[in-house]
Amino acid sequence: MSLEKKIENVLNENFKVNHLEVINESYMHSGPDNAETHFKVIMVSEDFINLKLIERHRSINELMKDQFSNGLHALSLHLFTTSEWSKKGEKVKESPPCAK
Repeated sequence: MSLEKKIENVLNENFKVNHLEVINESYMHSGPDNAETHFKVIMVSEDFINLKLIERHRSINELMKDQFSNGLHALSLHLFTTSEWSKKGEKVKESPPCAK
């Protein structure tokens, strides 16, 4: 199973997800063409209500400990409640290119 799919499964199993995008951005960084090291996660869940941004990030990073131990290098996390996502226009900025 791909790392992308594992990340999706872990998030879906642990949150009531309204919207989820797991985007492999490894190609933007140095490494082999088929790398699975850098991902952007865009997730909308009511589970984030009353959680500070740092608490949201910590909860995801805790769940991803296994993946970080097995090749995952970085997660760019964009975590919203439904209301926040709507106010954001249901989009996030493109990731900047990496200085390889």
